[in-house]
Amino acid sequence: MALKLTKDFKGVIFAPRKEEIKPGGGVLYPRVIELHFAGEETGTLLAAFEYYADREPAVIPIYRSTDGGKTWEKYSEVEDTKNGWGMRFQPVLFELPQTCSDLPAGTLLFAGNSIPMQAFAPDNPPDFVGTELQLYISRDHGKTWEYRSTFACGGVPVEYNWDCLGPVWEPFLYINAYGELTAVYSDEKPHTERILNQCLAVISSPDGGKTWGEPRLVVAIPDGNRRPGMAIVTSLPNGKYFMCYEIVNDPDQGIYFKISEDGMDFGDPALYGTRAETADGKFVGSMPYCTWTKNGGPNGTIILSGKRDSEWLGLRDPGKFLVNYNLGEGPWEQVDMLVSYDSRIHQAGWSMGMAVIENDTKLIQLAPTQMDPVLMQISFGIGMLGTE
Repeated sequence: MALKLTKDFKGVIFAPRKEEIKPGGGVLYPRVIELHFAGEETGTLLAAFEYYADREPAVIPIYRSTDGGKTWEKYSEVEDTKNGWGMRFQPVLFELPQTCSDLPAGTLLFAGNSIPMQAFAPDNPPDFVGTELQLYISRDHGKTWEYRSTFACGGVPVEYNWDCLGPVWEPFLYINAYGELTAVYSDEKPHTERILNQCLAVISSPDGGKTWGEPRLVVAIPDGNRRPGMAIVTSLPNGKYFMCYEIVNDPDQGIYFKISEDGMDFGDPALYGTRAETADGKFVGSMPYCTWTKNGGPNGTIILSGKRDSEWLGLRDPGKFLVNYNLGEGPWEQVDMLVSYDSRIHQAGWSMGMAVIENDTKLIQLAPTQMDPVLMQISFGIGMLGTE
């Protein structure tokens, strides 16, 4: 048995206009979810992405689809109401599947990286402003948002900033085995020890994100060079947690993963994890996303995406997912992706999002795709899921 993924529909969620954005790609880092515990709103799709509009403070737009992803409209936006800095980077959406403290199932959560504009000034004091991973909640399924807490703070958004406090990046939210809201994120603060560069850290909240415990490192390679980052976690049907991530500066390039019993302990942080690859050595590399579907066999299928792969780096039409039918064990196989883009363009395909939708009968994939050699748009593809 194997996963059958058949393209069904494709389109564009948002295409910016050059006169409305700052110089650069305009949009990046899309994420999408389907609401499952939202009463009459169940089945609604929500998408979020970075938007570099020529306005301050920056916000993250939320787009909504009520027809299974075929059409989209602007629904709301998330702004930094705590500091007024600007909600700029790395959004993630998460719907609570169960009650967490005072938050009922169906509460919508958002996490993102709030950074003040002055943090990008080269003469800015490095200890004055920095990066802050903030949590927001929506009690009306994404229409309005309120600040809940901050779960990680770091220095200015400068990589390899060895002599100063390092930044924090790239949050992702899930529920661990103890029923606690959990965030995994990239953390450069430990690099002041010099033996570490960027690390992955996990932190959990016992009260639905009001307060947070102490973070623990889950991937921290002690060579002063390698940079694990961009972690995504998906739950498996055996109760375990599959975490995929990139390792920048790794000569083997691909996407790695670790598996945890409880979503908190992923083993020795110094270990790389396992590289996802086919029996003949094909892999995907950089900016991963993963999800699980019940289709494809008795254990379902883990689907893994990345910006590039081990073959020719040109127009990825359609490009390849890696899929695994044995809960992460053994070799992976290739399946055609749902969105095409030119991977030679720096920001095309940058950190694609995806979700299983419509009672696990379809997959939707989002990606930044090229409008021209610089400007990006948020495109999507929808495919029918099955087993063959």
